[in-house]
Amino acid sequence: MNKYLKIIRDHWFMTVTPQRLALLRIATGLFSLWYLLSRFDMLQKMGKNLEAFDPIGVLSWMKHPISPELFWWISIGVILLNILYIIGWKFKSTGPAFAIVALLYFTYRNSWSMIYHNRNALILHIIILGLVASADAWSWDSWKRSKKGFKIPKAHWQYGWPIQLICTVTVGSYFLSGIAKLAGDLALEWANGSAMRSQVAVDAIRKEMLGSESAPLFDFLFEHTWLFLGMGILTFVLELGAPLALVKRRWGMAWAALTWMMHWSIFFIMGISFRYQMSGLIFLSFFDLEKLWNPSRKEKVSEYAKKETNNGVSKPVILFDGVCNLCNGWVKFILKREKNQQYLFASLQSETANKLLVNKNIPQNLSSIILIENNTIYHKSDAVLRICRNLNSPWHLGSFFGVIPKILRDFIYDIIAANRYRWFGKQQKCELPQTDQKMRFLEL
Repeated sequence: MNKYLKIIRDHWFMTVTPQRLALLRIATGLFSLWYLLSRFDMLQKMGKNLEAFDPIGVLSWMKHPISPELFWWISIGVILLNILYIIGWKFKSTGPAFAIVALLYFTYRNSWSMIYHNRNALILHIIILGLVASADAWSWDSWKRSKKGFKIPKAHWQYGWPIQLICTVTVGSYFLSGIAKLAGDLALEWANGSAMRSQVAVDAIRKEMLGSESAPLFDFLFEHTWLFLGMGILTFVLELGAPLALVKRRWGMAWAALTWMMHWSIFFIMGISFRYQMSGLIFLSFFDLEKLWNPSRKEKVSEYAKKETNNGVSKPVILFDGVCNLCNGWVKFILKREKNQQYLFASLQSETANKLLVNKNIPQNLSSIILIENNTIYHKSDAVLRICRNLNSPWHLGSFFGVIPKILRDFIYDIIAANRYRWFGKQQKCELPQTDQKMRFLEL
């Protein structure tokens, strides 16, 4: 019995740094602020349509909507509280205040003709973060305390359980969605894909009748019924199997990555955007974000750069297809966003590449980006994800896609690589780098 209690305790009350909880506060706050600002005019027009008011939830007791003038001032107040929530100013008061106001405000918004369930997770996340110590780091309050000589608290279990609760709320929303599908009239027709295919067709017809374009992949996918079977099964697995994401950390990361991809698939197939989900912000709690904040990282990289590795080359080397526009674009992307200018580059067509890969039992395939780091060779998706680890924020978050099985990652990589010339074009010879970057290229 004590063994299981210890497992539960270690899982729910894991030791986490305050920076990780603070990052979740900032992320949810920025998303809600974006929504309030980008939808401000639309929300004000909604508030003037008094006949469409149908209160729900904690506001179901209301008989009449508030006046448009008062709603305008309330909207301004919510935005100001949102900003204070982000910066963490007097958070013991403003945090709970914004949590309560956000619940009431978005419930009021959902009381006008349509319930937007896709934002429920955002509000629940804000409520949790607003009621706990999520401003102990990266906030106005922590900055003021540091001025008085107080240090930022170290990792503690009080920062761990709110993150687990956020994960549980996220998982619960998807699990309930799967239960709702099973309990509905269509039931298992969702699993065989027929219900999904019909819904996609109806959505496309509606958009064409209203004069808008159907989703980008609709015409291609609709003819292939077997694809809808696969998507239907995967949807049920991700929704009904969501609770498994709470069992192990890596399971949670894999589930979050696959569910994020599912939302983007919905967008390309039906043109429906769930922005909080598609942005990936809803899944941040599943990843070890505290590892991104490491003040000693620069020192470690600096020490590593001094080591002689990679056949006499002092830094990691990236080998790329020198005539591919996509590959050259990727190199430029790295040059602008890497940390400490630690990478060197060489084209796969060069003699340098031949020397570096000799006796390495790696085929010099032009369709594969290769990273040689610390005498270890990474290629295809492994190379891309490894490089992402050493990019500046927020691009280093791309390394979290390593939780996706390698066979699936490389399958997607191979599709892009096989079509890179047709989709992105090619040049006659390897493009010369800018003058201040020539020293980074071993040979062209």
